[in-house]
Amino acid sequence: MSATRPASKTELRDYALRRLGYPTIDINVATAQLDDLIEEAIDKFQEYHYSGSYQTFIKIEVTDAIKTAAQSSTQMGSTNWYENNNYIDLPPGILGLNNVYTHIGASSIVPGNIFNIKYQIFLNDIYAMTHGHILHYFMTSQYLETLDWVTNSQTSRRVKWNEHQNRLYMDFDWEELQAGDFILVDCTLRQDPTTYTGMFNERWLKDYTEALFMEQWGRNLSKYDGIQMLGGVKLNGRQILEDGIKLKEKLEMDIRTTYELPPMDLIG
Repeated sequence: MSATRPASKTELRDYALRRLGYPTIDINVATAQLDDLIEEAIDKFQEYHYSGSYQTFIKIEVTDAIKTAAQSSTQMGSTNWYENNNYIDLPPGILGLNNVYTHIGASSIVPGNIFNIKYQIFLNDIYAMTHGHILHYFMTSQYLETLDWVTNSQTSRRVKWNEHQNRLYMDFDWEELQAGDFILVDCTLRQDPTTYTGMFNERWLKDYTEALFMEQWGRNLSKYDGIQMLGGVKLNGRQILEDGIKLKEKLEMDIRTTYELPPMDLIG
């Protein structure tokens, strides 16, 4: 990558420093501080920017060990309370869960089974498509999709998940699942910048990294604010700090109003 198109944390750090005036001006921020700020900027980008995450499916194969663990419980300290272990550990980097599917083969949206209702509709009613009756098929399909959403929703399956625990709790009878079955998790996953290096060249991320550097630079210099240097130059760390905070706040407002995906409307 070129100097103005960073493709790694190091290149992004050097690019932001040059925008602040380095090497003409000495930027009084330690390398460890700069690395921490880049991680903070990436976290913000992943959580709010539409390009910082993506929707994917994670397939989990059910084993006898998973079933046995999910049907056990753990004593909470030395008390008489026990917590159910009906969960599956998920990989790191998940921002949110959209849905969890079990008994995938019985779903109305999978047309591969001859006994599937959608398969039967295509088998018996496909001729109607050539006679202007596509509206009936469309309305029936919408109805079937709604039934599938209700029967496989997190509410009816009683699914719980927390980002910090990173455990998928499933409150149902685990005897319904057999070893070899699959659990399909529809989730939102953080974009990995080390794999998809184009993230480092995102305009908002570059601007936000510069703002964090400027803010930290101002904080470091603020304790020496007003001290006169050689040649009559006075340090003005407080002004650098205020400029960094203003730029940071503007960019945080931009990502929420311009780059964040809007919430989906609920109709019905």
